[in-house]
Amino acid sequence: MSAVREMLLRRCRPSEDVVPFSECRNNLSMYINRVRETHRPILITQNGRAASYLVDAEELDSIFDQMELSRDIEISRREFAEGLFKTEEEVHRETLAMLEGMKQRGEAK
Repeated sequence: MSAVREMLLRRCRPSEDVVPFSECRNNLSMYINRVRETHRPILITQNGRAASYLVDAEELDSIFDQMELSRDIEISRREFAEGLFKTEEEVHRETLAMLEGMKQRGEAK
């Protein structure tokens, strides 16, 4: 997983970032550049209703990274509360045993 960026996706501004589908289609390159520059999504409407967002790819990657990290933290908290963890000593013993096995198989020096 890539490093989670500190900058969060900015909210769209209704006065500037809501665009009808036909206008977005006709000026797509301009709106893509604007999303990249402002880091704000564009809300695309269709028949006067919210239909989709145009979002910078890096910003969306960052959102997915943050969601994955949040999920992993929640899983870890739950497992810890249920006692599903290993002590430092257990991890150390298992690591030494794994290294010894690799050494015997000629995989480690």
